[in-house]
Amino acid sequence: MGSLKDELLKAGLKATQAPKPAKAQNEREQIKKKHVTEAIIHQEQRNFCEECNQVRPDVELYYHRNPTTEAEWICVKCADQLKIADSFRQTAQSDTSIRKMFRREHGATRAATEFKAPQKNTGPRGPIDGNR
Repeated sequence: MGSLKDELLKAGLKATQAPKPAKAQNEREQIKKKHVTEAIIHQEQRNFCEECNQVRPDVELYYHRNPTTEAEWICVKCADQLKIADSFRQTAQSDTSIRKMFRREHGATRAATEFKAPQKNTGPRGPIDGNR
């Protein structure tokens, strides 16, 4: 007489594979992350107004002396409300400036030709560790 296992194999039943331990079932594949390189440009254009905390198409950098706000990246609406002159504007990088639609209600508007052409990012500003 053979063993029970031999008799079951003769009858046509096949052995099943042992189930994987619960820990192995919950493991997931490793996801390949993109490496941060010097070629990746994180932000070419700023469009977030620090004064009203909104995304606007007309945000520019202002170095001003207005004591009521510490914001530097300000939209046209906020700059007009704060009465910040356009002579304090340092950039012409917004969508409205590029399309030549940038207009100030408070005082004169500087021409876009008065600003330096934006320089392309030639590399990172600091060490690259991926945690920016």
